[in-house]
This record gives sequence, C-alpha cells and structure tokens, in this order.
Amino acid sequence: MLTGLSALEATDWSRLLHAYGRATDAPGHLRALVEGDEASRSAALSYLDSAILHQGTLCTATGPVACVLAGWLAEPRLDSGGPRLRMRVLEFLAGVVEAVGNLWASRQELEHMARYDLAPLLAAGDDEALYEDEEAVNAFYATAFLGCAGAVPLLVEPVLASLDHPDSGVRAQAATTAAQLARAPEAFGDAQRQALALRLTTMARATTNTDERSTLVLMLGELGAAPSAFLEDASPAVRVCAAMAKGLATNEAATRELLQALAHHAAQMDDWFQERPPPFELRPRFYVLERLLERVKDFDRLLPVAVTLARITAKHCVDMEWGPLLAAAFPAGDGQVRTDAQRRFLSELVANADLWDPTFGNPGQWFRKAGLPYQRNACAERLAGS
Repeated sequence: MLTGLSALEATDWSRLLHAYGRATDAPGHLRALVEGDEASRSAALSYLDSAILHQGTLCTATGPVACVLAGWLAEPRLDSGGPRLRMRVLEFLAGVVEAVGNLWASRQELEHMARYDLAPLLAAGDDEALYEDEEAVNAFYATAFLGCAGAVPLLVEPVLASLDHPDSGVRAQAATTAAQLARAPEAFGDAQRQALALRLTTMARATTNTDERSTLVLMLGELGAAPSAFLEDASPAVRVCAAMAKGLATNEAATRELLQALAHHAAQMDDWFQERPPPFELRPRFYVLERLLERVKDFDRLLPVAVTLARITAKHCVDMEWGPLLAAAFPAGDGQVRTDAQRRFLSELVANADLWDPTFGNPGQWFRKAGLPYQRNACAERLAGS
C-alpha cells in the first residue's frame, strides 16, 4: 500500500465517502497539513475528527486518509505547524487504530459482506440510497473496516520514529499511539511489544519532564508491564500512573498509592500535569478512581476516598465519580444503610447541595442501582431512620 503523497495522488477520492458525503474534499485538507497556513491546518484537523473519524466511526475514506498521514509523519513540513499539529495527527491515528480494534464481526464475515457491489450505487451518485439498503450499508462499513485494518501496519514505522521527536509532547502522544498499535495483532507481535516496553522504560528513566514520564509509565501499564520501580518516583503524578498499571493490580503498594492520592490530593490532581497524558481526556482523578474501584471491593477501605470526593465533586461528575462510588457503597442494591461507611458517605452526599437537582436525569440510574431514591430529603430520612 502507498503512503503520503503517492497515496493521495493514486486514490480516487470521488469513490469514497466520509460522514458528510463524498471525500473529494480530502486531498485539499490533507495537503493543508503540510502546505497550508495556520487557518487551513486547523480546518484540516477539524475535518479529520468530524468527517473522517466521526465519533469513532470508520468510513471508506478513513483508511486511505490514514495511509496518507502515515507518509506525512515522515514529512519535516508537518512540523511547520508546531508540535501540536504532529500530536493531533498522531492522536487521530490512535483513534483509527482503536476503532479497528472494536471488531463488530469476524474477519470472514466482514470479507463476505464487503463482496456486495457498491459500484452501481456510487456511480448513481445517490448516497442516501446506499444507506437505505441493508446489504449496502453492511458492505460499506465492512469495506471501511478492512481498509483501515490494512492501513494499520503502515503506521508502525512512522509512529515509532516519532518517539525520537525533540518535543516531549509529541513523544508522549507517539507512545500513546504506539501502545494502541501494540494491541493490533496484524501490526505487533510479542517480540515487538516487549521491545516497545523496553524502549518506553528507557525513555521514562531518561526524561526530566514529569508529564512525559507520566504518559510513558501509563503506556507501560497498557502494554501489560508492571512498572513497580516508578512507584518510588519523586513525582506523585508518575507514581499514580505507575500504580494504575493492570500488571500491579495485586500489588499492595500500588493500591495504597491510589488510595492515598485520591483521599489526600484529589482536588489538586489536575494541577499535577501541565500537559495531561493523552488518555486522560477528562479529569485525571476519574481514571484513578475507575482503576481503584476495579481493585478494592471493601467499601470501608474506600471510605476516606469517598468522603473526600463527595465534598469536592459536582453534579455533572456523577457518571465518572460519585455515581460509581454510590454503587460501590450499596452493592446489595436494596438501599439499606447497614454500615457506618454507608451512612457516612450518604451523609456527605446529602450535605452537598449541588448534587441534588430533580431536572438532572443522570443520577437516577445510580440511585436505582443502589436501591435509593434520588431525593435529598428522602435520603436524609433514610439516614435518620437507620
């Protein structure tokens, strides 16, 4: 398969679709990434996220675009837009690889579906008709998936080369994209995964940038490594990222690190990073809590964390924070307050007036799961009667 300019010029973009129609606008946006001014580069990045990988959905244009971008990563001109441009391209490619990993049918089934001839529908120019035909829709998405799967191996070399980039932010995003690639059996074998883990470990030991080291250590965990040495790091951010590794799930020191970080530093955790690790799209403490809840089922042990978060959380954090904690506090789902830990946590929620809004629907599912009413007065009465 071709990459870069060769791929761009050899592709018939009029036969490809993205989220908003024919991909005839793709060449202009792709060229803008290496030739355009700041405004056109910004428009091109928005185009990648909105049209080419719309909400994580692959289209038939996605694979060919990924092939072009694989070549662009070797282009010095990509750096003319500053390091953030290269970071965004690497981030987009990580999203493509992730989408390929979400296999919705067997490879054999996809190849069978892709045999359906889309040419007449494409030639007719009636794209709406394509989406009204079930066989055509299945063929479209199967073709999109297979095209992207074929492009994934082409990304390995340029992504790994980006680990040597002079900018720490680019290196961190390259490590994140590389870790995503390492999950793809068509791109990485066991020996390559081990080599990547060794390389990221060496980089993490060498860098003085704690943001970069945090990401590298986090990616070591994604690769299945157990980065226990970094539990002794001087940076609390690095220690937490090390403790999150699934390879340290049974390591008591790692669990203590997560417990202490949330119980004592949850409000400050955002400030630990100038540039958050790419996987932390939302507040870092959400991801730390998610990992902690996977490991600790004894709510008595979670209570200091639960109390701290109940005091600083906000209504809109329910699905990532106080909702999962509520479910953990009342695993029986009957709403009965039996323990001091349950009583203490529910009392803290009742005390936080910001959390109670009858017009906000999200908390309802968590309260139903716990067997409690999403009504502040009713929960206060439940506490008084317990």
